[in-house]
Amino acid sequence: MARIVQKFGGTSVADIACLEAVSLKVKREVDAGHEVAVVVSAMAGVTNQLVGYAQALAGNTLTPEYDVVAAAGEQVTSGLLALALHQVGVPACSLLAWQIPILTDSIPGSASIQRINPYRVEECWRQGIVPVIAGFQGLTIHGRLTTLGRGGSDTTAVALAAAVRAQRCDIYTDVTGVYTADPRIVPKARKLKEITYEEMFELSAQGAKVLQMRSVETAMNDQVRVRVLSSFHDEPGTEIVPEKMLKNPIHVSGITYKRSEARLTLKNVHHESQAIADIFDALAEADIQIDMIVQNVSLNGCADLTFTVLKGEVPRVVDALQAKENIIYDDLVLDPNVAKITVVGVGLQQRLGIASLMFRTLANMGIGLQVISCSAIKVSVLVNESRAEDAVRILHNAYGLDKE
Repeated sequence: MARIVQKFGGTSVADIACLEAVSLKVKREVDAGHEVAVVVSAMAGVTNQLVGYAQALAGNTLTPEYDVVAAAGEQVTSGLLALALHQVGVPACSLLAWQIPILTDSIPGSASIQRINPYRVEECWRQGIVPVIAGFQGLTIHGRLTTLGRGGSDTTAVALAAAVRAQRCDIYTDVTGVYTADPRIVPKARKLKEITYEEMFELSAQGAKVLQMRSVETAMNDQVRVRVLSSFHDEPGTEIVPEKMLKNPIHVSGITYKRSEARLTLKNVHHESQAIADIFDALAEADIQIDMIVQNVSLNGCADLTFTVLKGEVPRVVDALQAKENIIYDDLVLDPNVAKITVVGVGLQQRLGIASLMFRTLANMGIGLQVISCSAIKVSVLVNESRAEDAVRILHNAYGLDKE
């Protein structure tokens, strides 16, 4: 007998037929003698609708009331799936975050889990009941409802698996696993049998939509065994494992891209040495996250500073900089038509030439590189958005990922 946490995403619980199919997947594990806890997302499209209502009244302001609205979809799904399980002979009980409780900090719209009390879930198991838990939700120490950010049900499931010391956490979604690239962009993309925590974290951070980045970080920190599986096809998925457990390591595991960022360049920043620190202090005070950074220093004590931010943050960047009299520059140049291409793989630490192959391949395609950033297991480049999909396809072939 094993303890298993199963998580089902929005497309997996999109309608009554999907809920009935999910109930059979849960029943199969229960009939095998396992203790099963289920975490569910809102039904597909519901969270967008709820957030739309909140935004119509309050704009993009994130408040505790926004969380109350946004979290409602998971409550509905947990109740419906519990009803579906009853219909197939599986005793089940729906649980909301406050009933467990799942304790978080108090940041609206993107709270972080601090602690999960496993008692309520384990009590359900002692009574032979499957707990069906609303994902995405949390509770502050002051009793206010919170939400964990888009994709937060993944984090709920992994954190719960850690809290109850589950043997594994199965994430069911609308894809059959983790691929070397987005199959919609690269028809020859291959499903990976396994991938390291670190690689999955980087892919999630750089635009892959399979798992929420925080969920991978939680799995890595707590060494939770995670599998990514399809709700619609009974076939092996992808297992996320420590690097030392890789059976067949490959140099490059995946290529991804994201179009959500814009490039800003501050021309001729005056008093360069102090001004750079002042600029990033101002952006930090405004809670604006910076990604790629390049500085070109001139001989006259000025510098051109280029960095990327989420496109939606551009107005806030401008406001934050204009509010500081000590930040002086000649011009701000905005380019929203960019995309970041990222190659990820543990082989970057061990094999020379992986980065140079990326640069040479893109140069041969006539794709200009605007900004470059590297870490131990990834290389990212900023290119014109119109060439992003071409870049992903040609790099996928260049690294031999097209081959079976």
